[in-house]
Amino acid sequence: MDALLISPITTTLTSAATDPRWGPGPWHGGGPGPWLLVPLVFWVLVIGAVVFTVRRRRSRSAEHVLREAFARGEVDEEGYRARLAVLRSTRK
Repeated sequence: MDALLISPITTTLTSAATDPRWGPGPWHGGGPGPWLLVPLVFWVLVIGAVVFTVRRRRSRSAEHVLREAFARGEVDEEGYRARLAVLRSTRK
């Protein structure tokens, strides 16, 4: 009885795999092609966005702390400008 149930399924899958309208398909000699790179490109973009965001926040926060110190009078104008120039020159 099982052979009767499996046979039509096997015949349908085999005929679909060899049907010229469907082409070779991704796993029948054609390989995954460029679709293999999609997850890789996705994760590279996600990691790149995270790194970019973290670096940007760090540079902003250092300038923000310096600005607050200048506003409180802890740093004079000459020291503020010198430190700000150093911060901006080391930014990549």
